[in-house]
Amino acid sequence: MTAKEMVELVQQHHPHMGEKEAIKLLNRAKDEFCERTDIYKKTATMSTTADHRWYALPAGLLKIEEVYIDDVKIARLQGNPKINDES
Repeated sequence: MTAKEMVELVQQHHPHMGEKEAIKLLNRAKDEFCERTDIYKKTATMSTTADHRWYALPAGLLKIEEVYIDDVKIARLQGNPKINDES
């Protein structure tokens, strides 16, 4: 289905809606669908600091699936850590 066909379908049920508004709503629905179904995957890279365990996550990051340091995959943490960064 093309974008034009989708806009026409929306306008059949909402005749008052303009083309720009329909496209914005269709794009928002696409974005929400991709987030809920994990279709859209993104890679984030960040620097690490020695003796530092906790980091703020990049904006827009939804879910962490894997962590690598250089080319080594890091195992998932099981349970709660026993050491804090507090000095």
